[in-house]
Amino acid sequence: MKQREEILAQPTGAKFYRADLHIHSYGASHDVKDSTMTADAIVATAIAQGLSIISITDHNEIGNVQKALEAAAANGLCIIPGIELSTPQGHLLCYLPTLEALQRLHGQVTIVDRGQRTSRCQQSILECLSLTEALGGFGVLAHVDAASGYEVEVTGASPHKFDVICHKALLGIELKHSSSVIRYGEGDPDADRVRIGRDRITRLGLGAGQWLARVLNSDAHALSMLGRNASNDTKVTRYKMEAPSFNGLRVALQDADARVRIEDLVPASVPVILGVQLDGGFLSGQVIQFNGNLNCLIGGRGTGKSTVFEAIRCLVGNPSESQVVDSEVWPEELFMLWKDRAGQTHALGRTKDGQLRNHDDPILGPCAFDIDCFGQGDAARISLESQK
Repeated sequence: MKQREEILAQPTGAKFYRADLHIHSYGASHDVKDSTMTADAIVATAIAQGLSIISITDHNEIGNVQKALEAAAANGLCIIPGIELSTPQGHLLCYLPTLEALQRLHGQVTIVDRGQRTSRCQQSILECLSLTEALGGFGVLAHVDAASGYEVEVTGASPHKFDVICHKALLGIELKHSSSVIRYGEGDPDADRVRIGRDRITRLGLGAGQWLARVLNSDAHALSMLGRNASNDTKVTRYKMEAPSFNGLRVALQDADARVRIEDLVPASVPVILGVQLDGGFLSGQVIQFNGNLNCLIGGRGTGKSTVFEAIRCLVGNPSESQVVDSEVWPEELFMLWKDRAGQTHALGRTKDGQLRNHDDPILGPCAFDIDCFGQGDAARISLESQK
C-alpha cells in the first residue's frame, strides 16, 4: 500500500536504543571462565540480542576493546570504549570517546596485581573521575547496590561522598536490580542520599529534576548472560538519541528523566499512532511518521496544527465538534497507521463526509481504539474546572 510506505519512509527523530554497557571478556577479566566470551562472540551475540550499543568494561584491563571495535566496524553496532576500575571506594565504570583516550586513561592509573583476583586500581574514585573527565569521558558508579558497589563500600554522608556524587564527570549509578531504592534523589528513602543529590544539582547548576541517571546492565561474565539482567531477563536499559554514539549516550545520561529507561520498568508493548497522510484540502500532501514517544506540532496561527490534530481525532474514532472537520480546508482523504497492543499494524482511512474504514480488513478489522484527545479549548476548560 503506497500510503503505508510513504508514512514509514518519513524521519522520526530521536528514538530509544537498547544498550548493555557493562560486559566482561575472556582473557582480560580475571574472573571470566567462559572461553567463548571473545570480542567477536560478544559483538555477534549483542546483535542477536537486539542491542545497539555495548561496552566491554573489563576489570582494570582494556585488551579486548580494540578487537570489539574492529569486529563491530562493519555491522553498525556502537562500541563505547570502557573499563571497570576497582578503586578503594568500590567499582567505577569509565567510558571514553575513543580507544586512544581509553588507552591514555589506562596508562595514567596505577594497576597492581594485574590479571589476578586481587587486581586493583590504586587511585580513588574521585581521582579516576577527574582523569576521565580530562580525556573527554564520563563515569558511572558500578552496581551500587551490590558487593564492591559504592553505596556498600562507602556508607553515610561524608564530605568525600558529596565530592564524588557531585563530580561533573559522574553521570549515573548502575543498579544490580531495578527494584533498588538507591536514587540520590526524590523517592530515595535515605535522607542523606537525597540531600547529596540535591547538593549535586546546586553545585553543578542543573535543572530541578536532573538527578543522576539510574541504569541496568548485564555485568556479563558468560556469553549466555550478555544482554540479560540479574534476574536473567533480556531487559537492560534504553537510551534516547538520534543515532547510537558516545555523545548521544552522554546527552541521554545528562537528561535521564526523558532519555533513559530501565527496561524492567517499561511496558512490553503499548498501542501507538505510527503516522498519517492527508490528501486534498489545506494540508494536501502532508505525510507524518510520529515518534514512538513525545511529538510536538510547531507552527504559527493558521499553519494547520488544529487540522492535523482533528484529523487524528477523526481517525481514531473520537467525536469532534470542531468546525474544521469536513470544511472546505478539510482533506479529501485521510489515512492513518496505528499499532495495537499486540504489535499488529492497522491501516485506517476516511474520505471527506465519509465513514471510518479499515483498509486491511474492511469487514472485521477494528476502526477505532481508545485514546484521550484534548484540544486547546478542552485543556482550558479542564484547567478552569480543576480550580473550582
